[in-house]
Amino acid sequence: MTPRTLTVTTAHTSEFPHPITFTEGAPLTVGDTYQGDEGWDNWFLCSTPGQEAGWVPSQVIERLDGQRARAREAYTARELDVRVGERLIASRSLNGWFWCTREGSTESGWVPQANLTELAPRCVIQEEVSGCGIAAAANILGKPYAEMKAIANAMGIHAEDESLWSDTQYVRRLLAAGGATAATGETPFESWEKLPELALLAIKHHQENGRDFWHWVVFERAAGQMHVLDSASYLPSNLRTDFAAMQPKWFIAVTRTSA
Repeated sequence: MTPRTLTVTTAHTSEFPHPITFTEGAPLTVGDTYQGDEGWDNWFLCSTPGQEAGWVPSQVIERLDGQRARAREAYTARELDVRVGERLIASRSLNGWFWCTREGSTESGWVPQANLTELAPRCVIQEEVSGCGIAAAANILGKPYAEMKAIANAMGIHAEDESLWSDTQYVRRLLAAGGATAATGETPFESWEKLPELALLAIKHHQENGRDFWHWVVFERAAGQMHVLDSASYLPSNLRTDFAAMQPKWFIAVTRTSA
C-alpha cells in the first residue's frame, strides 16, 4: 500500500508482551480462528517452536496438511502501544490492522484500523496581516489561532509589534511554550528535497531600509509527501504544493513534542 499518515483516535495497548516472531519458511502449527465482533477476519492462533502462540494473518500462512503450515514471509505479531493524538505512518494493511511506524521514530507495530483516522492537513489562517509567525506556531502545535495569539500576548508577543517583523526568536519561544523544539540557527534553503521533515520557512523575503522581512510558512513531509501550510488569508488554497512559486530564503528545523 502507499504509505498513509494517520492519527490515533483511540489509544491501544498490547496484551501480548511476547509476540510471536518468525522468518520465512518457519514451521507453524495452526490453531483456532479469531472470533470477535471487531471485524478482524482471517487471523489464526499459530505456534512455532520455542515461542508462545500468537495471532497470524492468513496471508502469511502456507497450509501443508491438517494443522501443519509454514510461513510465506517473515512476520512479527508485535503491536504498537499508541496514545490519542499521535501521528503514525501506515505501510501495510491486513485484516483490520495497520502496520505503523511512529512519526519521527523507528518504533513500529500493528495497530487496529478502527483506532486510526486519515490525517488531512488543515491550515490555521492568520487573523492579522502580520500574524504569520503566530499562525505558523499554531499550525505546528495544532492550536487554533485565537488560542495561540492569547499565549503569545501573555508572553509579551504581539503581531502588530514591528520590532518582531525581522525577528526569529519569538517563534522559537512560542514553539518552546508548546513543547516543540526549533533549531538555534537559520539554514540557507538549497532544495525542497533537502529540507527536514518539519520546518519553518521564510518566503517572500525582501529588504526595506536595510531590514529583512519575510513571510512565515510551515513545511511538512509525511509518508514521502511534501506540502506547505501558508496562513495567508488571500490564498485560494492554504495547503500549497506550488513549490517553484515560493522560493524560500532559509529555514528553521523543528521537532514536535512526543505525544
